[in-house]
Amino acid sequence: MLKRLVALTIPLLFGVLSLTNTACSTDDDNPNVPVEEDLSSVNQLSQEDRIYFLNRTHFGFNPAELQRLNQLGYENYLDWMLSLQKDQTLESAALVANVADADFPNTTEIARWWQWLMVHNPNPFQEHLAMFWHDHFATSDEVLDSASMYWMFNHINLWRFNGTQNLRDILYAMATDWAMLIWLDGYVSTKNAPNENFAREFWELFTLGADNGYDQQGIVEASRAFTGYRRVLAANNAGPGRDQYIMVFDANRHDNSSKTIFGQTITGNGQQEYRDMVDVTLANRPVAEFICRKIWEHYVYANPPQSLVDNLAKDFRDDNYDMKKLFKRIFLSKAFFSPKSKEGLVKSPVEHHIGFMRSTGLELSMSRVDSALRDVGQRPSQPPTVNGWPTGASWLSSQALLERANFLRDCVYYSHESAQQGYDVGSLIPGGMTDAAGVVERIAWLLQVELEPTQRQACIDYLNTDRNSSGDFADPWDFNDSVDRDKKIRGLLYILGQHPSYHLR
Repeated sequence: MLKRLVALTIPLLFGVLSLTNTACSTDDDNPNVPVEEDLSSVNQLSQEDRIYFLNRTHFGFNPAELQRLNQLGYENYLDWMLSLQKDQTLESAALVANVADADFPNTTEIARWWQWLMVHNPNPFQEHLAMFWHDHFATSDEVLDSASMYWMFNHINLWRFNGTQNLRDILYAMATDWAMLIWLDGYVSTKNAPNENFAREFWELFTLGADNGYDQQGIVEASRAFTGYRRVLAANNAGPGRDQYIMVFDANRHDNSSKTIFGQTITGNGQQEYRDMVDVTLANRPVAEFICRKIWEHYVYANPPQSLVDNLAKDFRDDNYDMKKLFKRIFLSKAFFSPKSKEGLVKSPVEHHIGFMRSTGLELSMSRVDSALRDVGQRPSQPPTVNGWPTGASWLSSQALLERANFLRDCVYYSHESAQQGYDVGSLIPGGMTDAAGVVERIAWLLQVELEPTQRQACIDYLNTDRNSSGDFADPWDFNDSVDRDKKIRGLLYILGQHPSYHLR
């Protein structure tokens, strides 16, 4: 059967695909503004628009998410999605399923804990956005030892629960995050020996971009403001004989002398100077433009015109850096639903792997998921450098595509996995679509792949044939044959999961 699947998959993988979408319904109330630059709110959405929104901002989509969106209405769904609510039942289940001792986790448990949340969170945007911030403020747990590894829970949860809050607060929380203080050497930065690593990356990677309004002398001055924290071993912090590291601010290690940052003086404020640095940077440099561009390129399309970025940034500043309002402006805009935006963005390995499981219900154990993501180079909690992970077509090398196919194979054929016990893939097919053509249409819709007529017919032919040692033979599709149904729907998922359009979101 596998040879037959490969033979059918090859033309799908290498066929030329035309990616076209129907734009949302809009009134031409901005005739002089191209729709891809139009930040005015969309008037109404088609069902295809709603699916596109879910596929772009979640890990793929499934019918349950579409049903929730339709029930709430688009703007109410946005409000719910952006609220990033904490579900204590979900949080507890994630720990129980993946972590033996939450006070002393290891790197593998941290990674599997978050991957489990990505698969099971009913608000997948919460994890999708957290992954965006984790990549932007790239911090790896590889610098943490066993007595400080628990910090990574707080670090990841910072993005999971605060990713739509005020940017000012996000930046301050990031600057004083314990894992970040280790990652960029803030815990060894003192008045006698200020360390420039965090000060440089605070501007170059996190708020402004390379060489954008700061110089080496500014980095020297800023590094003196970012001094004072140190790591201490807290005896019995997690119980008798269970010592853990904590971070404390030591005023004696902080440089209280005057620093000149962008023409303003910071002096004598101790720990408050971390917040002063955030405030001075926001007040004097184009942070809003930098952040708006980064978010736009992650959720809409690459290389937006400067005029669009400027308009978005102005509103962002006027709203006092309210991230929730920024996201609503983007996701309600006509530009977000424009044909240019719908051309697609390349899925990262996390988006690809997690999305396939969420859309199909073919879940693997977190050990297999973690191994697959580690092998392909995108293990959550371990970005390769402070620059984060690569983006775009760099994820689509021949080796990367092979790794993606291998992951789909595991999802499809490891039906013995505990997460798949009792799962009937026939549940993906609603009544009225159980003939061969209907099944192909439904699976293509579920994975949001666009089939040419010849590809569609090849999939229908696949459902109506089988193979034995003598070769192919006619085996008409019968949805009511549970064995045949399971085998062929799984095979179809494997085939369409390798279609070129499935690598886009």
